[in-house]
Amino acid sequence: MNISLQTISTMEQLKEMAELEHRVWQSTSIPLHQTLTVAKNGGIIIGAYDAERLVGFVYSFPGYRNGDVYLCSHMLGIDEDYRNKGIGYLLKQAQAEVAKKLGYRLIRWTYDPLESRNAYLNMVKLGAICSEYIENCYGEMSDALNKHLPSDRFNVEWHINSRYVQERHIFVSSIRPSEEAEVLHWRMHETGEPEAVVSLREWETFSEQPFLFVPIPRHFQRIKEKNRELAFDWRYKTRAIFTRLFQEGWSVVHVERTEKEPIQYYVLVKRGNIPL
Repeated sequence: MNISLQTISTMEQLKEMAELEHRVWQSTSIPLHQTLTVAKNGGIIIGAYDAERLVGFVYSFPGYRNGDVYLCSHMLGIDEDYRNKGIGYLLKQAQAEVAKKLGYRLIRWTYDPLESRNAYLNMVKLGAICSEYIENCYGEMSDALNKHLPSDRFNVEWHINSRYVQERHIFVSSIRPSEEAEVLHWRMHETGEPEAVVSLREWETFSEQPFLFVPIPRHFQRIKEKNRELAFDWRYKTRAIFTRLFQEGWSVVHVERTEKEPIQYYVLVKRGNIPL
């Protein structure tokens, strides 16, 4: 497989992107007049091609918050036949390179914190961090991936020029898993899928820990298909935990996982300890 990347800017390319977007989410695509306007006004849209076939894209536009301009990366879609081949990583790296040339220092985007593959890409491979949890960000969504679940999202930050991104391997090497630092526990449900179990410990017991660990299921889409009630349970329990931890100054910086367990762990540190 020989994937090439190129900037998307023409109406024909944007039509191809809209068709791929529809196939991925099985919902109405972003209007062409909107994507064309973004392409001509500081946005960054990059396509991944297998020969002449568009198989993935990343769509982003300028954002503004508290006096700072950043790049808002709104959508990344990969054709079903091309997933798990590293194309998302290639697209994000290309996006960062273009963003640097245009003067951006920060890229933000949202994703479902219970989607483990997205978590691994964003936190581990790219080096993004998260300190903000948005409850039901887009309202109830009926597309193929969201299945009418509350659309809670992590709002992540990718500081593309930071010392943290450049030296992240040193920072991560100091992480030491600890049962005493697990904020949420899990067990196997009768359906054969992991179930979240809220710890009875007092929150104060975590104040001296350098790292905290919060588990999420490895296959959340499968849980949504098999047990809707269990999926809602994961949503609400992790929502409560992340909301409070972020309020107390913790940030997600990493993901720990093993092939044998049906869960993976978010790793959190105090935001003030991150070399941004």
